[in-house]
Amino acid sequence: MGDSGGLLFWGVLIVMMVVFMFLPQYMNRRRTKQRERELAVGDGVITIGGLMGEITYIDWDENLARLTIADGVEISILPSAINGKRAETSDELADGEPEAD
Repeated sequence: MGDSGGLLFWGVLIVMMVVFMFLPQYMNRRRTKQRERELAVGDGVITIGGLMGEITYIDWDENLARLTIADGVEISILPSAINGKRAETSDELADGEPEAD
């Protein structure tokens, strides 16, 4: 009867390790893939390097995306380097002038 207590302890320990170590990694990968699937041509995005631009081309089979970061400047990047969609700004803030209080 004493061995069953030790076996139960190790069973609970393994279940806790799976829940606390592997489940968050799995959920993070799922969220990342969902964000990638939502990307489309014309979306404003920001890369993991901090570049902000608009997607002009994306091909998941070739693992290639192109961003326009300025007029006449287009770069090729990996789609996995896109951190997420850029937050839309209001027209007043897009002018570059701060709002008056």
